[in-house]
Amino acid sequence: MPLFARRAPAPTQDAADAALLQMVMNTQAVIHFTPDGTILQANDNFLNALEYTSAEIVGKHHSMFVEEQFRDTDEYRQFWSRLAAGESFSDNFPRRTKSGGRIWIQATYAPVTDAAGNVTRVVKVASDVTERTTCVFGLARGLYHLREGDLTHRVPGSSLPDMDKLATAYNAAAEQMADMVGNVKAITATIGATSGALGQSSDDLSARTETQAATLEESAAAVQELTSSASEAAENARNVTEVARQTSAAAESSGDLVAQVTAAMERIEQSSGKISQIVTVIDDIAFQTNLLALNAGVEAARAGEAGRGFAVVASEVRGLAQRSAESAQEIKALIRESSEHVTEGAELVNNGSAELSRIFEGVSEITGRITEVARSLSDQSGTLSEINTAISQLDKVTQQNAAMVSETTDASRSLANDAQSLNNEVAHFRTSPEEPGGWKVGDPPMQGAGKRRA
Repeated sequence: MPLFARRAPAPTQDAADAALLQMVMNTQAVIHFTPDGTILQANDNFLNALEYTSAEIVGKHHSMFVEEQFRDTDEYRQFWSRLAAGESFSDNFPRRTKSGGRIWIQATYAPVTDAAGNVTRVVKVASDVTERTTCVFGLARGLYHLREGDLTHRVPGSSLPDMDKLATAYNAAAEQMADMVGNVKAITATIGATSGALGQSSDDLSARTETQAATLEESAAAVQELTSSASEAAENARNVTEVARQTSAAAESSGDLVAQVTAAMERIEQSSGKISQIVTVIDDIAFQTNLLALNAGVEAARAGEAGRGFAVVASEVRGLAQRSAESAQEIKALIRESSEHVTEGAELVNNGSAELSRIFEGVSEITGRITEVARSLSDQSGTLSEINTAISQLDKVTQQNAAMVSETTDASRSLANDAQSLNNEVAHFRTSPEEPGGWKVGDPPMQGAGKRRA
């Protein structure tokens, strides 16, 4: 075996170009045109893809493969003018087959120039990308449905692994989004119902709070008036207590006066007794005087003429003694009558003193009761004042609660409006085929998928 093996000769450039051309002819659809678009030749890959034979296309214009609405446009004419000027194009293009079907090709239009730089022909090298383009259009259609809010549309799978992954990912995303939107719709409905109920409850609570506030305000005014009346009553009770105290003091003074009158009556009675004794003495003196005058008269009679004058005196003395005795009897009778009146007056004074004592006790008890009433009224006035203060604070809190309820009502209405707005937003989406939608499902325009329609 030789030490160094002989290497095969390197292929020439022409051989490499020929091999490359053969590879392109075997794997790609190739067609040749004149600079104005007339068909010169096409390989089998192209003919098979467009369902033509070579005889059916050679000598005809490229426009036979183009959609009718595009053939007479300025864009199509400029396309061939620019190719003839030496410009090349690469893009995806829609093409009509012999049977009227549509295929998509990924093609490059490249002008071929001579040594002078003039374009002698245009060569198009293309590959059939119908399935890939169909998958792309399917995804675009799915996105169109998604844009219109239809979450029920699903993209069909593909035999191309990468496109099938995209279709699967889109379908999974649409499914998840449909579940999410369905949940949002349910939650929105619940929020709407809850906010509606909350709004109704807030309205009812607001009405009740306003009624309560008005009632509490009236109660506060009534308690304020009652407090004022109680304060006035307490002041009047204090005045009555003072009057009762003064009356009690006056009654006590009257009691002392009655006691003094009773003592004076007793002294008058004692003086009447003494006068009666004196009158008795005077009566005795008159009796003795009368007896002496009688004796004197007897003695004067015995004396005869000499005792006549003395008899006259004795007679006058006896008359005077008799009149003194009569006067003493009258005085004694008057003193007895006066004594009886004094005794009766003393008894009446004693009875009056007993009655006054009972009156004093009643006045004292009334004074004590009035004092207690005054103290109770004073305590009630203080209590009512505290109640008035508490009701005022409660009224203030109730007013604040009413304001808060009003704010809550506004917030619940705002929440209901937001829930309705959210519901209007999610209502744009369809999550089931049976659910009505506010739009019509239609195929999106797909002509724009390829920039060039030439």
